[in-house]
Amino acid sequence: MVVINDIFKYSAISELSNGFKGLAITIFTCIVSILFIMLYWILAYGDSMRISFGY
Repeated sequence: MVVINDIFKYSAISELSNGFKGLAITIFTCIVSILFIMLYWILAYGDSMRISFGY
């Protein structure tokens, strides 16, 4: 809880209203969750994936 309070106090979102603070934290949490899901997906199924870069 101390870390979250420090983030609210010393970050760029400190001057925003509580609604925007919650929205910013929610968006950040969603992005980090998606990145962890993608990392899991690559580690679990990466050897059988066929990723092609082409035209």
